Amino acid sequence: MKKFNLHVLQAMSGDSLLLSYLGNDNKEHNILIDGGKPNTFQKSIKNIVKNIVKNIDILDYIFVTHIDNDHIGGINKLLGSSYQNKIKNIFFNSGQFSSKNSSTMISESDGNTLIDFINKSDSLKSNKKEITIDTKFDIFGLKISFLSPTYEGLYHFCNSYKLDKIKDEALISDTEEEDEPTEILSELARIKFAETSLKLDPSNGASLAMLIEYKEKSILLLGDAKDSVLIPSLRQKYSEKNRLVVDYIKLSHHGSKFHTTTAFLSLVKCNNFIISTDGKNNKNKHPNIETLARVLCHDYRDKSEKIYFYFNYPKKEYIKNGRRLLTKKEEIDYNCECIYGCTLLQLGKVI
Repeated sequence: MKKFNLHVLQAMSGDSLLLSYLGNDNKEHNILIDGGKPNTFQKSIKNIVKNIVKNIDILDYIFVTHIDNDHIGGINKLLGSSYQNKIKNIFFNSGQFSSKNSSTMISESDGNTLIDFINKSDSLKSNKKEITIDTKFDIFGLKISFLSPTYEGLYHFCNSYKLDKIKDEALISDTEEEDEPTEILSELARIKFAETSLKLDPSNGASLAMLIEYKEKSILLLGDAKDSVLIPSLRQKYSEKNRLVVDYIKLSHHGSKFHTTTAFLSLVKCNNFIISTDGKNNKNKHPNIETLARVLCHDYRDKSEKIYFYFNYPKKEYIKNGRRLLTKKEEIDYNCECIYGCTLLQLGKVI
């Protein structure tokens, strides 16, 4: 029997996920996807590499979905530490960029710091080609394909930032009191919104969205990918009558209400949704209740099947500052369950 585990690290308001599995070479393999904010290294990544996964010898791959500080910050701290020798490959989209962007979250300096680490190392390797919806990996029996970014998303990204070039030799060829809410979930699910365009949101438009398949298990890790990119990618192979079936989805952009549309949910069948963000450090109050409502109330949901939401911080972190979460009554009425403080998902033993 082979183990397949997903660790949802506590990354403040960011993402940091570790996949551990036994490959088809009968060796343990570990893939880190994003590193959260800089503090994530000291608070989570260092601990899991050193202790939780029994002294990881090698991180086979690191994937940085995009260069937002809450995804790349902890990776740079990891690379600047004594654990650098545990890393083999770092994959992300860098490109050659021609202009600058003033966002405080989307950090060119962080991107250049990462490239500097790669260029100064004799052992770190990175991807030679940009990662797109056409990219595929098979890492010792674990298959990864991508629903984002498209070439259009990369185009806007490459025209918004300026990063340094990676040296050629580093490129790989080929239980709290609850107030009774006044809003009804079914009504919240119908609130319309306009997604920010690729041109105005180039970093998220270029975010990696990864479909990971291992034996009979599958996970969709969406980074901060946009529905306007994900839906056309899905429609190349799937439809409302032939939906993509996955075991787990890491919701895009920490459960933002401007992602995870009913159109997206109509193309994907899943009963387990992961939310990676804390409550006290993000001003957007992620996850937004509208997102949870859409997951529970869209027309293609089988309401006889229970939905599970996995939060990687304790509930007390989310109820501050007026954040609206699901009540116990709503969990019963809508056949769902919220599981808080969940930093390890044992995806099962697979043959």
